[in-house]
Amino acid sequence: MLKRAAVRMQSAIAVAIAVVASVLVLAVAPWWMVVIGPLVGLGYRAAALRPITRRERVALAPVPETWRELLSRRVPFYERLTPPAQRRFEGDVAVFLAEHRIYGPQGSEVPEEVKLMIGAGAAMLCHGRPDWEWPHVRDIVVHPTQWNEDGEPGDHHGIAGQVHLQGPVLFSRKQIRFGFRKPDGENVVLHELAHVLDMADGAADGSPDRFAWSAVPGWEDLVKSRLKSVRRKQGGPLRAYAGTNSAELFAVAVEVFFEQPQRLRKQDPQLYEALATLFNVDPDTGVLRRALPE
Repeated sequence: MLKRAAVRMQSAIAVAIAVVASVLVLAVAPWWMVVIGPLVGLGYRAAALRPITRRERVALAPVPETWRELLSRRVPFYERLTPPAQRRFEGDVAVFLAEHRIYGPQGSEVPEEVKLMIGAGAAMLCHGRPDWEWPHVRDIVVHPTQWNEDGEPGDHHGIAGQVHLQGPVLFSRKQIRFGFRKPDGENVVLHELAHVLDMADGAADGSPDRFAWSAVPGWEDLVKSRLKSVRRKQGGPLRAYAGTNSAELFAVAVEVFFEQPQRLRKQDPQLYEALATLFNVDPDTGVLRRALPE
């Protein structure tokens, strides 16, 4: 999630602004603007780079050993990574947690392990695409149990996670833990964060255009085909809920892709290849499809 190319670009722009400002003020401005002009450019550079610099500090800081123990125990994707890739994964988790407020009802505290699992889900989705940015920072509210449409809590209710076009991401704490208990193809964190990516272009339609679907030709036809298959109960790797609409099909497919990649590749190689191209990773090995830019 760290945009090194963006750092270089913004730095170059800032230097160019400083140089142009200096030339202009030397030609037409009084002496005091000779000093102010370059400072404007340097000020822009500092302001533009501050968030990325802060991210880099967070990402490079050592994480607690308890983090590594929990990631190794609960996140199979992390275990498949090489040591350098694990360090980058840990940094992405740290940055996500540093930039998103995660709390319970009435601002109550959320257990660290639950926060870590949310961050791990975010790091999984962006591991192969560190140039991606989360559309905007949202609050994340973790409820102890599930809830119904009226917001009434209870494990007998059916809502385990929810995202709206605007507003916070909602999770059931119990379902977060359940999702990372074993890789069974159902993970509420991956599901809801997939919706966040989908909604980046302003619509929950299963085609997050802002995130390089141009690199996945035929995606809309693939979604239509899989919707028909799921609704006709023709088997396959996606559970019945994927047949709700295109957005839910995408979110369910993301769950299976990261949790049961070998099963998805065997049962639906076309869908697997489309998602591997989008996310730039083979999740059963953690190997990137295309090398990351330096």
